[in-house]
Amino acid sequence: MKTSNINYLILSMLLAGCQTATAPANASGETETGAYKSLAPERVDIRGRVLASHYSEGQVVLEIEALAPSIDSRYQRAYVLVQPTAQKIGLEGQPISVSELHQGQNVAILLRGGGRGTLVGVGVARKLWVEEPFQ
Repeated sequence: MKTSNINYLILSMLLAGCQTATAPANASGETETGAYKSLAPERVDIRGRVLASHYSEGQVVLEIEALAPSIDSRYQRAYVLVQPTAQKIGLEGQPISVSELHQGQNVAILLRGGGRGTLVGVGVARKLWVEEPFQ
């Protein structure tokens, strides 16, 4: 190899080593730009506020409405049965119980089989995340 090729290779490796793949996050889960980073995946079946919850015999039916149309949420409104077997994750990533779900919370939900419906979805929750209030 020529000296100029070696110098170019070393320089490019040094420059590539200085780059970071993701923005650093602080302890509160926010990025340096101040945007909230959710524990839920970006695309879910429904992401929104719980309008009503009906608890009975260890399970709850949630009525959820999206705050704004989004390409990352399949439904604008959904009626979701949350059984005790569904994976439920709190704000800090800890597991929560069905009885901790209530009206006014923001949630993101993946439904079993994607649910049924077009703008309004009906289904059984497979995984649910409680999220920070939307700003």
